[in-house]
Amino acid sequence: MGIFDIFKTKPKSAEFKCSTCGEVHDELPALGFSSPIYYDTLNEKDKKEIAELSSDFCIITHEDQTDRFIRTTLTLPINAVCEDLDYGIWVSLSEKNFNEYKSEFKDNIEGKTYFGMISNEIPDYKESTLGLHVNVNTRSDGMRPEVSVHRIEHDLISDLENGISIGEAEKRVERMKKTLQNNV
Repeated sequence: MGIFDIFKTKPKSAEFKCSTCGEVHDELPALGFSSPIYYDTLNEKDKKEIAELSSDFCIITHEDQTDRFIRTTLTLPINAVCEDLDYGIWVSLSEKNFNEYKSEFKDNIEGKTYFGMISNEIPDYKESTLGLHVNVNTRSDGMRPEVSVHRIEHDLISDLENGISIGEAEKRVERMKKTLQNNV
């Protein structure tokens, strides 16, 4: 399933303890994966020897291929409130796109689009989210790129198009908090 982080985002009535800073915030947090699933499945020796992981980039160098990942955001609208539920997910990119994105990362060039595939299993869906095709859309002002999922028959597409309830968003946050507590 992967390791999750809970990050603070926008104002919200419920209180949540941020796993990044340890403080309690009065807002709905973003739910993020700290690494791509392909990193999570490596043994400790391989994590040290064939993988490089930072907060925004991951490279895994196998004998026959190199996999490259960037951290992005996936935003689900929440119905009847002026708020969204954000997921911090990892996306695989081709070597060319990864190198271009990484070289321009500090300049935050907005408006570029790259093809990628989701590299995390979002637990709130019956069907796998792993490998879903996405467009990675760069943003400025130090913001991670936003992904838009290619249209297919999937509950994630329905949530993106129709939104989720605030109750469902809060349930997802609570499930994520329980997952974090069980992994500590």
